[in-house]
Amino acid sequence: MNRFRLLLMVGVAVCGMQYWHQHAPASVLPVADANGFVHMPPVEGQKPDMVYVFAGRHYSLPAARRALQLAQDLSDEGIPVERTSSVRFVPVGLVALNDSGVSRLNHIMSASAPIVFVHGKAEDAPTLEQVEAEFRTSAR
Repeated sequence: MNRFRLLLMVGVAVCGMQYWHQHAPASVLPVADANGFVHMPPVEGQKPDMVYVFAGRHYSLPAARRALQLAQDLSDEGIPVERTSSVRFVPVGLVALNDSGVSRLNHIMSASAPIVFVHGKAEDAPTLEQVEAEFRTSAR
């Protein structure tokens, strides 16, 4: 009888874990790569071999300075970079977003500046090392 109860409890636990993994909120599931970047919809006009450093006009002066400094550091490292204060997403990419994609987009775009776009991925306030690693590994 004790074995039956133990097997029943293990079975319920396994089923519960399986259900949770299939229905867990997107924010709980890992979506970032090793460098902290997440997939984003395509940015309108972004060149595939260019890093975009975004800090909107409404961002604070320290955030704008961080964006400028990061762009300069990337340029000094030989990484093609463009500093921008506006970003538009390709409408086809936006239509294809599911709920988790919309959550990622909202999270990244409302996070700390600068927001950096590299090869179809983005990260808020990354370090120079994170951007370099993402540029070099995702270019393959």
